[in-house]
Amino acid sequence: MTKKVHLLFALTMIVALLAGGSATVRADPDPAHSPCAPENMSLPGCGEVSVFGTEMRALAAMMARHPVPDLTPIPTDDNELFNRSMRKVLEPAPVYDAPGGNQVGQLPQGFVFVSAPAGYNGWARIGEGQYVADTALGPVNAAISRFSGVTLPGSFPAIPFGWVLQDTRPSQTPGARPLEDTPKLRRYALVNIFATQVVDGWEWYLVGPNQWIVQTRMAKIKPVARPEGVSGKWFAVDLYEQTLVAYIDDGPVFATLIASGLSAWSTTEGVHQVMTRYKRAPMTGAAGEPEYWYLPAVPYMLYFTDTDQAIHGAYWHDGFGYRRSRGCVNVTITDAKWAYDWTEDAPNAYVYVYESGVYRSGAPE
Repeated sequence: MTKKVHLLFALTMIVALLAGGSATVRADPDPAHSPCAPENMSLPGCGEVSVFGTEMRALAAMMARHPVPDLTPIPTDDNELFNRSMRKVLEPAPVYDAPGGNQVGQLPQGFVFVSAPAGYNGWARIGEGQYVADTALGPVNAAISRFSGVTLPGSFPAIPFGWVLQDTRPSQTPGARPLEDTPKLRRYALVNIFATQVVDGWEWYLVGPNQWIVQTRMAKIKPVARPEGVSGKWFAVDLYEQTLVAYIDDGPVFATLIASGLSAWSTTEGVHQVMTRYKRAPMTGAAGEPEYWYLPAVPYMLYFTDTDQAIHGAYWHDGFGYRRSRGCVNVTITDAKWAYDWTEDAPNAYVYVYESGVYRSGAPE
């Protein structure tokens, strides 16, 4: 880097730090200086671009004062999470009227769940007078997530924050490969984002001293302007970051991770309103087809489109932070209950679905 670029970097960092926010840093534009492999740490734009001098001390002081976000996840309740015994159908199997009795039906093929406790003597009871071989069903409540979002005080923290999406060894500098002995940050870790640097078109976030994580391994909470005509209680659903923020007018009160629709069943963008609410109800689709699916007792449903898209709890996966639904906005059971209870006095709350960025492939591993 030239002295001029170093000076601009320093001024940018210091101004951001004095303002109490995070700094945005830009990588050296010369592509020969990236990616910042360990053997290239002495190159401009690699090791020396992170933090140095006065701004290094200021940033270190900020990280020491705020090692993690001062935010509180909403509490989980095991009675709420595990009050039903949900099991995945592993294979089509006969249904009998008693253990070893007469066949009265057949478990279908597809993505299907049933409510059934752990089996006894090799049999599981899935309903009145309905028994199947216990080996045809997966474990009880195998995928229920204990993750939960965080409450916000009506404003965003001065330091941006987000969640780590994969167990990750942070890199010592943006763009570098992590060292093998670096401790991992675990999935769902809540972290501050102290600085951002772009390397080869990808953002890298500074989440702690010498801890840089590429954007694809993070979900960042991004404020968004309230859409025209929206007032009172509303949800902002960011399909790019896979996050949800609940607002009252312009004040954020809650933030969490979601799992929205896959590309073949994308969640409908735009401004919607909650139309119907169900504390528990079944969901099904594609009857008679190979992709048939049936989910009984889906918890805390807020339908917001006429194409049956809803914000609701999901007991069948723990994949929050990634697209994986058939159009709905999946959240954990804990978060779904929070959203359901929060909108009790606002049954037609707005839902704004948008994308804060554009998906692309080729991110560094």
